[in-house]
Amino acid sequence: MRRVKHTLRGSTLAETLVVMLVAGIVFLAAMEALTLVSRLVARRAAVLVEAGRQHDGIFRLGQLLTTADSVRGAEGGGTGELLYLYRAGGETTLTTRDSAAVFVAGEFRDTLLRRVGHMQLLRCDAAADTLEIDVGGHMLKLPVLRPARESYGRRIAEIEKDHGYEEP
Repeated sequence: MRRVKHTLRGSTLAETLVVMLVAGIVFLAAMEALTLVSRLVARRAAVLVEAGRQHDGIFRLGQLLTTADSVRGAEGGGTGELLYLYRAGGETTLTTRDSAAVFVAGEFRDTLLRRVGHMQLLRCDAAADTLEIDVGGHMLKLPVLRPARESYGRRIAEIEKDHGYEEP
């Protein structure tokens, strides 16, 4: 019977160095790719967080406007950058400062939106008023309902107008 020889083949120093060099280049390329991917993921996460903050601010602004008893502009109902919100006898303000929409209630201040260009309250006799806010080049339009007392008085006046009541 023939005896089988099991010998291990060795590599020379030059072959070992070439393998180590190629492995190092591949490892460095893989690390650079991972670093690039992690930077892209971090940027995308930052964009998503900022978009989430903007959506949250829009939602909170909508909640403020729907729960307010009345909304008035700074110059006696004007269309300035300062709005007064009244709710349950308390006065709060909504203003734009340093390209941000800021809600102020006494000492409490809250930044609702960032990248705000301008804010304007548009009065409308036939329907709800509209608050226009320029946010990052997009126009955000939110309805501002009239106080219940005012809309009730207007509705009663419309009903009575058609019935022709005579004053004694």
